[in-house]
Amino acid sequence: MIYGLSGRLQTNDFADAAGTKALITDLENDFAVARSAGCALCILAHHAVDEESVIFPTVARVGNELITELISEHHDLTRRELEIAKAGHELLSMGSAEDRVRAGAQLNLAANQLFGAYITHMNREEVELVPLMQENFSDPEMAAMQGKIIGQMPPDRVFAILGWMLPSLNATELSRLLSSLKSAAPPPFMKAVSDLCAARVDSARWDAVKLRVGL
Repeated sequence: MIYGLSGRLQTNDFADAAGTKALITDLENDFAVARSAGCALCILAHHAVDEESVIFPTVARVGNELITELISEHHDLTRRELEIAKAGHELLSMGSAEDRVRAGAQLNLAANQLFGAYITHMNREEVELVPLMQENFSDPEMAAMQGKIIGQMPPDRVFAILGWMLPSLNATELSRLLSSLKSAAPPPFMKAVSDLCAARVDSARWDAVKLRVGL
């Protein structure tokens, strides 16, 4: 999601008011209340909310210093996200194409700084948080945390995230995910995920996955 959005910001013609509005809408639409499933900054912001409400309180018992630092990073990321959302609104209010181009360049820089910080944060979670959890919690315990996060998401947000997640998985990862869903998920949900894969996943990869999973 970040890579795609970064590319759109880089190539967007901010002199084009209509195209710029579509981009800004996808970036921060309804960010103030964080309810829009398609809003990229909303999805990033929910990452922090999900972890801090479900995962961090439990993991803090075995790694309080790390959790405190990760929460601090979340706060910094949230500040950056809000600044970008504000800058997007200000840009859309500009009547001059030249002003939008100048503001768009600054928005692109701010977004790149956010994305760099966000990826660094995510990498730290992979390198430090995930091994800590694997050392102290069983697979069923971690699966329960994941299930709780997914269970409290509204359906439109689940499918917005899947719309970004599914195309990013390689054939083996996607096959494992769909095999587990096939054996446990209700048929309507499985069909909805399969339809999403058909629409978003590279056709050659999707054909290979369907053959592996038996869809």
